Amino acid sequence: MTSFTFTYLGCRIDDCGGSEEEILRRIKIARGCMKSLTKNIWRSSITHSVKIQLYNTSILPVLLYGSELWDVTVQSGKRLDAFDQWCLRHILQIPFTAHVTNQEVRIHSAQPPVTQTITARRLRFFGHIVRSDSDEDHTRALNAGIDDPPKDWRRPRGRPRQTWLRTVENDLNNRTWVCGLLGTEHITVNCGVKSWKRQRSC
Repeated sequence: MTSFTFTYLGCRIDDCGGSEEEILRRIKIARGCMKSLTKNIWRSSITHSVKIQLYNTSILPVLLYGSELWDVTVQSGKRLDAFDQWCLRHILQIPFTAHVTNQEVRIHSAQPPVTQTITARRLRFFGHIVRSDSDEDHTRALNAGIDDPPKDWRRPRGRPRQTWLRTVENDLNNRTWVCGLLGTEHITVNCGVKSWKRQRSC
């Protein structure tokens, strides 16, 4: 069976509803942007701090376009962090033959893992949705996804697919670092998505 895909507002959408293809596509586009700046920017005499700023303003927006809606799996997260590490080593001109750990690269560049940036964006977007009016289309779509399925519905065989709501719930359940990641943005992190729905309906 063939899958149906199309591009809408710059994002690749398929009939399965996953984000794997879009993440791979974004990595490919961002890698091309990185390589196009190798000669004139990354290998130039510009200071590392300026190069990091250029990376944050020119490469990351290309990579993270639409990332608020990604349902990032463990495998996709590893791919994104690996590409981010490749970019930072390329910018800092650290060859892979050098015995420099990924943690040292993070400290030297003062860059958080790109998956943490995606999580912060996703939770801010979720907070924007839950604070909106109940008659808005996105709020009704969220409530429809949270509501229990019909009684006659049976889940298909196999492992459940990772969805955006499951990703958000995993983010909210990770209380150890979500509060610090969001800074002054207040989102109730001591309950899951379904608990939030029950509280809002009261």
